[in-house]
Amino acid sequence: MSRMCCLSMLLIMIAGQARFGRAADDAGATVGSQPAIDFDTQIVPVLTRFGCNAGACHGAAIGRGGFSLSLFGSRPADDHIAIAQELEGRRVNLHTPSQSVLLRKATESIEHGGGERFDDSSPAYAMLKQWVAQGGKRLQLRRLTELHVTPSNALLQDVGDSVTVVVIARFDDGSQQDVTSMTSLSCDDPESVSIDRASNRLTVHRRGEHLVIARYLNRVHAIGLGVPLGSNEIDSVTESADGNEGTLVDRFIDQKLQQLRLPASPQADDHEFARRVWLDLTGHLPPVAQLDAFVADRSKDKRGRLIDRLLETDQFAAYWALKWANLLGIDSKSLQREGSKAYHEWLVESFGQDRPWNESALAMLTASGDGYVDGSVNFLRSGNGPDALAELATRVMMGVRLRCANCHDHPLDRWTQDDYHGLAAIFAKLDRGRFVQTSQRGEVTHPLTGQPATARIPGTRDLVSGEDGRVAFARWVTDPSNEYFARAAVNRIWAQLMGRGLIDPVDDIRATNPASHPELLDALARQFAENRFRFRAVIRLICNSQAYGRTSQTTPENVADSVYYSHFISRGLEAEVVADLIGDVTGVDIQYGTEESRDAIRLTDNRIMSETLDVLGRCDREAACESPPLGSGSLSQVLHFLNGDLLNRRLDASQGNLTRWLQSETDDFKLIETLYKHTLSRPPTESERVFWSRQVESATEAASTTEAGSRWRDAESRRAFFADVFWGLLTSETFRTNH
Repeated sequence: MSRMCCLSMLLIMIAGQARFGRAADDAGATVGSQPAIDFDTQIVPVLTRFGCNAGACHGAAIGRGGFSLSLFGSRPADDHIAIAQELEGRRVNLHTPSQSVLLRKATESIEHGGGERFDDSSPAYAMLKQWVAQGGKRLQLRRLTELHVTPSNALLQDVGDSVTVVVIARFDDGSQQDVTSMTSLSCDDPESVSIDRASNRLTVHRRGEHLVIARYLNRVHAIGLGVPLGSNEIDSVTESADGNEGTLVDRFIDQKLQQLRLPASPQADDHEFARRVWLDLTGHLPPVAQLDAFVADRSKDKRGRLIDRLLETDQFAAYWALKWANLLGIDSKSLQREGSKAYHEWLVESFGQDRPWNESALAMLTASGDGYVDGSVNFLRSGNGPDALAELATRVMMGVRLRCANCHDHPLDRWTQDDYHGLAAIFAKLDRGRFVQTSQRGEVTHPLTGQPATARIPGTRDLVSGEDGRVAFARWVTDPSNEYFARAAVNRIWAQLMGRGLIDPVDDIRATNPASHPELLDALARQFAENRFRFRAVIRLICNSQAYGRTSQTTPENVADSVYYSHFISRGLEAEVVADLIGDVTGVDIQYGTEESRDAIRLTDNRIMSETLDVLGRCDREAACESPPLGSGSLSQVLHFLNGDLLNRRLDASQGNLTRWLQSETDDFKLIETLYKHTLSRPPTESERVFWSRQVESATEAASTTEAGSRWRDAESRRAFFADVFWGLLTSETFRTNH
């Protein structure tokens, strides 16, 4: 070897010793007299605490300014490489730590697009400087095992009150540490809650309930803060039913209303309740004769008996199959008409038999065969590729938005990219044509590694070689111990009946989106499991509650409440339901495709040509429809609904109900009552009677002095008047909503 080569080697060795000479032994806990700084559990949290690895900064998918970090430090090994090794290590200066680009950018002693993150007198600066001085290594000294955040919930007495947050981390080496200063605290609405990082105090500035998210490493916790909405204590808001205590539902709803000092609206009268429960359970209005009989019934248990009877009808099975067809995205575009028909009819049969949901879910996930024959097979034919099927499966059966873990680990939940692409890898091994069967081929590429993803049950484990992934996932997701399955199902049922999920949105179950009534959600999930995952038991329980039975009319004290069920929440009806109501009430059927298709709720082809359903805003099942819209769609749709043939042709029909009622009912005020009962399922109120009395009076001629009362100019003027009344009721929001 030449002298020059020897000299070069010597210089390299000297440089290496200078660069890492202050570093501790990898297994050590101290460096000289200073405690060793652990990159994973101390440096990464500092980067998160000051927003360096947030999505708006270097945690973005493409990074910022040529510097890329994993989102919220989810991949510390990659972050260490980016900080300590990229650009030949120029981001850290081991010889003069204070000159490290990492520190100079953060303190903005050199230009930094993100501004100053902290100053050179801060504990964060001292820790980073000490870590660089120790050699900038990734020692992996410990691993986080538990995180305790205090308080988890706090009900304060008044606006302006505050609490102090304390965060304690426990590690696998047996140590624990107060990591409050390294924990990120954030609130979506800073005007509601202010965060003083010097004291770690949270101060509430608005009444109601608010969330602060605490994040340390991969753990996120929701801190619930509340201030009563009302200023006065209230008594129990649930009325005792015939001397008995309220249902399981009402105990928890009542408790929350009392805590927030929020008074409840009174119970709905029989007309309001009958219309509500008929629409909720059958998608139809109560026939007037049955409505009158129900109102006249003086039995104390009549509401419960009505609920039981409606749950046993064919209409219940058909309507709830429609709800879940929208949720599952049963689309004849991808499944073809035959597959869509088989799938829809399988759903109707499932609701008709009250088939346990865990059995249905197992069948949907593990089925094989002809999708035109076996309806359950079509779940696996849904979705545009294995990744979309993975998203559908977790959204429907777990209430989880796994798609948020596609490009990076989920920022607000436990799910990782490995979970997302691992589940997609399970579904990749499927032939998903008309005939569904397992294939030996098929893979998805993990975007981080560029390699085939390893099949994986989300948040749990990788599959072993030869294991049937669909069966393994299906058994895991439907297992009674799975914390998501039952809660997702009852949360959806609750939302479909009560207008809002206990967790809202219903497909976003996570620790940082807690339930408005967590104890109630857990109790309903237990009831669901105890009743073998059957829907009717939960529906019956909810519909029999005082909370469900409240009027939708608000009081001055609860008018702003849209979360705590102090009154019934009005909601829109599906386009198919509104179409059927129009056909039923006017007595003129709406045809769909063929003369046999007159019931929109029972249609199995969601893409059948129908201007009516388009005008009413039917669900586009290429996107999930968790709930129907309150309005009728775009401005053009609304105008068509108000002025088009859908209503006008039916009001003018010679064989329609209006023609028949005009001929059979000569008393104008009884005719108005007939129109009200058929559309709004109630007689007009006293103020409405006064209003219509004046309208009739102004529309008629004065009778001669020898006659009492008044008379219409002719039959056509009477028809035109009542056609306008009928039209006004049919186009009202009251008619097109359940309330």
